Amino acid sequence: EILNFLCNNSGDWMNAKLIPVRGKHLDDFTPRDNLFIGISKAQTGPFLYLLLRYCFHEPNVIWTFDEGDFTLKTVLMPIPVLFLVYDFFYTCLHGFLHVRAVYPLIHKHHHVQKAPSRATDDAVNVHPVEFTLGEYNHLWTIFLCCRYGNLKIHILAPLLFLAIGGVLAGWNHTRFDLSLKVFGVTVFDSKAHDVHHRIPQSNYGQYTMFWDYMFGTFRPYDPSDKVNPKAQLDPKTGKSFEYEYIKGRETKHE
Repeated sequence: EILNFLCNNSGDWMNAKLIPVRGKHLDDFTPRDNLFIGISKAQTGPFLYLLLRYCFHEPNVIWTFDEGDFTLKTVLMPIPVLFLVYDFFYTCLHGFLHVRAVYPLIHKHHHVQKAPSRATDDAVNVHPVEFTLGEYNHLWTIFLCCRYGNLKIHILAPLLFLAIGGVLAGWNHTRFDLSLKVFGVTVFDSKAHDVHHRIPQSNYGQYTMFWDYMFGTFRPYDPSDKVNPKAQLDPKTGKSFEYEYIKGRETKHE
């Protein structure tokens, strides 16, 4: 809930512009939505426990804060590597979930929302199988990098990896236009995931579009795409103006 609060409000704190709504907004959660969100949130605690337990027993994860152990090389430098490795597998998994024979079974539920706005609540509104695969991909990434890549990391590195990843995933499911550039290169842009929710056969990456560039599945955001004024969200309610209009008419007829 703290993460959801931060993601929902950080855009305002940074005076971020809003991405216009172009897809149909899911104005009301169904019981199925609430169930899946609840299951996802309930999985977070056990996952974090298992990740920390693995890190405790992994020889290449450092827990001490001695001068030679607690350095930029072990804390910050591994983070880009973790994100790239994670997103390689996530991009492949995400693309597989969009295979026509598989899509209705698992991932279709997440795409009922075509204009994400509720931050982490929209982000974790996925089938339990999908959430489990995506979440434990973080652990798989740390395992591969440490065990087979012989990457030595301080325990703060995976914790920062999870925290930053949680924020980025939350931003991907808001209307905030937020991006991050390193040396002039865009490494994160929330508009890319907004495109994916409207045009599903594109932008499969979670945190970065690097692998979509490599695989040819990247689709840039087009600001000239048609915008329906009625589909925009009421800042007071978070629901579309079209929804408010329909509900208002129903109330008058009662």
